[in-house]
Amino acid sequence: MAISLCGGMTFVESLKQSTSIDFLTRRIAELTITINPGGDTPFLPVTLQTSDTQGLRQLLDECKRLKDVSKPDDVYDFEPFAWVAPYTVDHAISPLLSYIPPDLRHGKKPVHARLSLVSAGVPGDDISDIEAIREEWLRKKAQEELFACAHKTQLKVRVGTFNVNGNLPSQDLSAWVRGQIDQPASGPVPPPKETTLSPLIGEARGLADERLDPDGTTPRDDTQPDSSSIATSSDTASVATAVEVASEETAVSDPALDVTEEAGDPDVLVLGFQELDLSTEALLYSTKTAREAAWCTAIFAGLGEKAVLYEKLASKQLVGMLLVLIVKKRLRPNFSDVRTTSVGAGIMGIMGNKGATAIRLLFTPTPSAPSDTESPTKPTALTFVNAHLAAFDEMFEKRNADFHDLCKRLVFEPVISVDDMPSTGSWYSPAAVPLSIFDADMLFWLLASAIAGGKAFDGFVERPIEHCPSYRFSPGLLTDSLGYDTKRKPAWTDRILHMASDRVSLEQRSYTSHPTITMSDHRPVSADFELEVPVVSGQEYESYVEHVWREVSGIEYAEERPRVRVSPTNLDFSNVGYKRSVTRTLLVENTGKVPCVFRFISQSPTADPCPPWLRIEDMTGLVLPGKTVEIAISAHIDGATASQLNLGNTHLEDTLVLHTALGREHFIAVSGDYDRTCFATSIAWLVRLPGPARTLQAPSDVLPEDRSVNAPREIMRLVNWLMSNGTQADGLFLTPGDEELVRRIREDLDTGEDFSVDNVATDPETAIAFADTLLQLLDSLTDPVIPASLHAKCTQITSRDEAFEILDELPAANVNVWISLTAFLHYIGQQESYQDKAEQLVAVFTLVLFRDDLTSPMPVSVTGRRNFLRYFIG
Repeated sequence: MAISLCGGMTFVESLKQSTSIDFLTRRIAELTITINPGGDTPFLPVTLQTSDTQGLRQLLDECKRLKDVSKPDDVYDFEPFAWVAPYTVDHAISPLLSYIPPDLRHGKKPVHARLSLVSAGVPGDDISDIEAIREEWLRKKAQEELFACAHKTQLKVRVGTFNVNGNLPSQDLSAWVRGQIDQPASGPVPPPKETTLSPLIGEARGLADERLDPDGTTPRDDTQPDSSSIATSSDTASVATAVEVASEETAVSDPALDVTEEAGDPDVLVLGFQELDLSTEALLYSTKTAREAAWCTAIFAGLGEKAVLYEKLASKQLVGMLLVLIVKKRLRPNFSDVRTTSVGAGIMGIMGNKGATAIRLLFTPTPSAPSDTESPTKPTALTFVNAHLAAFDEMFEKRNADFHDLCKRLVFEPVISVDDMPSTGSWYSPAAVPLSIFDADMLFWLLASAIAGGKAFDGFVERPIEHCPSYRFSPGLLTDSLGYDTKRKPAWTDRILHMASDRVSLEQRSYTSHPTITMSDHRPVSADFELEVPVVSGQEYESYVEHVWREVSGIEYAEERPRVRVSPTNLDFSNVGYKRSVTRTLLVENTGKVPCVFRFISQSPTADPCPPWLRIEDMTGLVLPGKTVEIAISAHIDGATASQLNLGNTHLEDTLVLHTALGREHFIAVSGDYDRTCFATSIAWLVRLPGPARTLQAPSDVLPEDRSVNAPREIMRLVNWLMSNGTQADGLFLTPGDEELVRRIREDLDTGEDFSVDNVATDPETAIAFADTLLQLLDSLTDPVIPASLHAKCTQITSRDEAFEILDELPAANVNVWISLTAFLHYIGQQESYQDKAEQLVAVFTLVLFRDDLTSPMPVSVTGRRNFLRYFIG
């Protein structure tokens, strides 16, 4: 067979999905290639099939070579000629009008961190920098002038995650589904028909079962079209994938019921399941949805009388992972473009029960005024990902690798062809939406380390956890009083994270587990969100963007060079100190005839654009001709910076470099004088100070170790003041102090002056401010009172005598601080007003005195550290 090769020819490869469930026969991959002749040829596409992957690769390489040869000779490559670029690049459409939203994870990075590498005298890629800065400027302008002023509509979203450990539903799920206050389980709920199967049987059922409705009762008529189904794009091919996208009534629905909505009812329910099926055959291959139907029936049963208000919009299953999306019926017309996808993380990407399923859809708010119905509003893209990653503490590197792999492979197929997309459009990963809410099975500590280190989940947000660990529970005899398995360490493995664009407002209302649902070794976890979306008509948005775009398009190809005036060129911040901000304003005036793009750059390739004691409000910007931009530059000393400045020279000076794209560089001198502080230092350094920290002229002026004082004067001053004036105040260490009072107390500690707030010593607010200052001072120490090397040993103490023996291993100054603090805590703990607050004090001071070592590969028991502190404060 001979096929004529031409430039319009396309090749589409795919993996043939075998219908066999015999794993041995499925080990040989069968690849198909579809050849589309293209152009105006009368030939139809040809589909070929082979298992010879090596031969197929050679064939495709040769076809590509011949296709390139077939290109017309009059097509020239103008890439080497820069002067041709303005005529070959299409700038008619702004990136903000692209069909595809920007990748959220990409957008969460500051724009200056996404630009080319450049430093003073070392040029970068100004053209790409202009495009990135201009796009960011357009988005901010649209946010400030269009979205911020628009009418807002709210969408209540309830997200839940549940590792069911292969079990079928056997309890009432209302606490998890509806958000009701957990009550003791009244007994198992009669399960639907699918739950009569053992999890070990898997999906080995006859064809008659396939013809049952999801409720398992009514035979499905395959000859009739499903009027409630919605059109979707083709899903990403996966060997072990089952997908259903439908709007369906359930067995509990009764339209005759007079059910009214309540203000707290969620508009959208997104529930993710893991380990849905643990049977062997399911880990290899599964397309049946019986278990999905069973859990969907249980979900609607959990909704109770409110079930008639909802319908299932979409679902996606991959082996043991299932993601279900349910919406209110009245809001069904507001959702469109539903897409689903899944990716496995097991062997060959198809085996095992690890991976992720995802659903993406568009929410189009109803116009705020009836007259706006002719122009549809701009939609908001929502993406939900249900991920199941590797377990156990030692597998954190595998989890991080799987996370990044899933982010690359989880791709929703576009509903429009590539040829129909604007030239500025590009396709990103599934997180490329204005709102992303991810369900992930993770261990708490390792997840926290991954976030802090930027190894995974960078840019995601998680509300502080206040519920008990959701894993591992055991129905056996070897359990503790809370039901946890004594052979496994409890962990927060069931997590819900989220990410939102600046265009929408997202507020999390709750984050909790549901311990009354006991059918699995995990407990389900839920979170409630309120999403506020601006209501802007698509026509108004496009008109606005096109108007602004005309002012700034083609900057990189303008004939005239940009010109700006920067003033002043010298910024003096005078005296700067710990947690004391001093702000100066820099003016950038565009004196030319073309828009100007600027950015702050470093003096050398290895340096940062600004010193650590400075904060530049806008690292990048765009100035229109004749306009002036004000840039706020602040000197702000945080703990990390103060810990370095306390041991160095107090005079600060540096030079900022402002680079104009395709223009010249401007230099701004900055200077200031640092006031030393007793905060953000070490106990060993404080006891060697000859006087107040502010009076130290040079770091070499500290006393020798043999002449150091017994304990830091600053800590003892605070403890003595509280012992004399604050023992009767309620809420010490539990209530934040007034910021101005805390600042004045901190200043008196640094200068050695008498406390200027003594005239109001009887005021409880003053005592609370002193207590808060003491907490802040202890928390700012570069090393905790109990060194990290002793944390594990402290958790193994079983008696008061052993606890006091540990003190012998501490430096003498640390021992004196510990004894003074615990003696004061013991004293106030005996007061009547603190009888029920002792545990709160223990929790607060454990975090300060036993500060976590984030560099440690393994966490130290919080309970053990609290027990150690209890031996001293009673």
